[in-house]
Amino acid sequence: MRKKALLGAAVTILLCAVGWTAARPFTQKEGWERAELRVLKVFSARDGDAVFRAYMVNWKGQEVIVRDTLVKTDYRVGDTAPVLVMKHKYPNGKVGPDLLSFVVVPEVPLRGSPTP
Repeated sequence: MRKKALLGAAVTILLCAVGWTAARPFTQKEGWERAELRVLKVFSARDGDAVFRAYMVNWKGQEVIVRDTLVKTDYRVGDTAPVLVMKHKYPNGKVGPDLLSFVVVPEVPLRGSPTP
């Protein structure tokens, strides 16, 4: 039984390593950047305690939507928002276009500083 458990663990580790290598994210040089982008429009919705927020910004001459998944920001039109721009390979090694993703980078207070 112990040999089966060790074999199972070894196979799991091997499969995770292979999967991680195949799904390797781009490095900063080839696939992500941090940009300071001006907010053109704010999208928000509320349903009881649930909240949605996203921003339209101009990135390289294109209007794109930036998600604030955790709703940690409250930018207004004209504000400059820090945005993480990520490029991902098409999933599972399949043929398809590289994928772009835009996410707001919330401010992170320094340790020991008061939180708002």
